[in-house]
Amino acid sequence: MSRIEKTHIGFIGVGNMGMGMLTRWRSLGGAATAYDIEPERMLAAQAMGSHTVSSPGAVAAALGSDALLVICVVDAAQCDDVLWGVNGVCESAPAGLTVLLTPTLGPVDVQAIATRLASAGIALIDAPMSGGPVRAAAGTMSLMVSGPTRRQWWFVLEALADPVFDLGDVIGDGAKTKLVNNLLAAINLVGAAQIMTLAARLELDPKKTLAVIGESSGHSWIAMDRLSRALADDATPRAHMRLLAKDSRLAMEASDGVGYSPEMGAIAKEYFAQALAAGLEAADDSAMWAFVQSLVDAKGTQP
Repeated sequence: MSRIEKTHIGFIGVGNMGMGMLTRWRSLGGAATAYDIEPERMLAAQAMGSHTVSSPGAVAAALGSDALLVICVVDAAQCDDVLWGVNGVCESAPAGLTVLLTPTLGPVDVQAIATRLASAGIALIDAPMSGGPVRAAAGTMSLMVSGPTRRQWWFVLEALADPVFDLGDVIGDGAKTKLVNNLLAAINLVGAAQIMTLAARLELDPKKTLAVIGESSGHSWIAMDRLSRALADDATPRAHMRLLAKDSRLAMEASDGVGYSPEMGAIAKEYFAQALAAGLEAADDSAMWAFVQSLVDAKGTQP
């Protein structure tokens, strides 16, 4: 029996990315206990052979000490709820548990969570993720990992992701790195949506134009992924608009704290904020292209 097959880990939050990671872990033969607030996700976890329980605290109780618990929720408020809310992790978790924190959060929030967990004898690994649910299920997403206990669970991290970036001992450096990355992703996506809108105004074929960009200096991964889906009329939500809106906001808040606010980051943040105000919170972020086009059609100007 392999080391993975001998290892039982917990998952709290098995939505798009959490389900991708759980799928990957189960495909390798690892045992898992999972919890999610959505019943259909619990059924999907059961279908792949995971044990499911009725609360975050029950996940911690099922694991015992010297175990790893993956938290894959959306924001700091949800992290607080699953850790310290009613039937939360810390009601049942024994000392010696390690929490792998994968959401994109502000570094101050990550550090505060780590400090509070440490007082209960629980370690934290700061490990925001990137790549989308398909890559998560394939084990080819990326993890940006920091924290002094990260190496103890490195074999699990390498099973779940490729690449795994080792960012050192300082908790919060994973969060900072993810915010920098995601702000650039937001800038790239807004920029690509503007450029493809310009291409339409120039009466260029959008498919041919995007094909050229994909093989030339204008290429970016997020632009090709999202705009290719938009061209195919595939609006299935894989990465909700609210996520990059949150991440760009958090990144700009972090930038304010160090006295440098990148101008293009502020523009991207504003576009995402306006998309949410237009009711696109639950839309896939590939809808940014259509949103930019709608602004131009309505006003002929940018936000």
